[in-house]
Amino acid sequence: MSKAAYQPQVDKLLAAIGAHVNSAGVKLGVAHHDAISPILHWIDYLKGSELTGCCDDMLDGIRATAVEASGCIALGLIRPALFALRAQIDATIAWLFFKDHPIEWEFLLRTGDGFKSRNETIEFFGRYVERFTARFQILTAHRTRSVEQPYRLLSAHIHGQSALVVPTFQNLAAMVYPKGQCEEAIKIQADVVEYIGDIFLSYYASKWPALPDSILSAAKARVPNEKHSSLFS
Repeated sequence: MSKAAYQPQVDKLLAAIGAHVNSAGVKLGVAHHDAISPILHWIDYLKGSELTGCCDDMLDGIRATAVEASGCIALGLIRPALFALRAQIDATIAWLFFKDHPIEWEFLLRTGDGFKSRNETIEFFGRYVERFTARFQILTAHRTRSVEQPYRLLSAHIHGQSALVVPTFQNLAAMVYPKGQCEEAIKIQADVVEYIGDIFLSYYASKWPALPDSILSAAKARVPNEKHSSLFS
């Protein structure tokens, strides 16, 4: 394809992005920031209290993927936003595991081998972190998110193994999704935030006196009073 033939596609894409941003971009960006806010509180706490000197930049990676998702949603580019949402979960479990495994982290950086899957890491926490599984079960039983496993939903979109999630773009401008679907992506972001927060809280709940009030109050609002002692023990 020649440059002259391709230029109209690019022009229409830019026009579609511009129209989307002008009509809804700021509103969507603000809504996304509100959805991601609990994880930003977690990152601030963890960077202030729980760094080990190993793979600390993975926490910055969670924040960066939040910025990425926000920008993509503001532009109407939902497909790359979904990749960024799943990356938030991947960065979370990677940091939680590798922060205490400097030898494995150095090996991964040196060879590119040794990545841990989400299931593998959650199973590791369940075996070695006291009461992790019990806490996670309590939080999951009293979730507000629409899906129990947002990671699975995001993976379905990313791998495109169903006609329901395979993109059908016929031109570049079609990559810009309407406002309603952008709002659905923000709802998925909220689900991801709750899921990540449940992982962090299951790991750190024994340190509840040091946790930010915003994190504690949100968990207590979801979980019945009679289960608070089990959750925070």
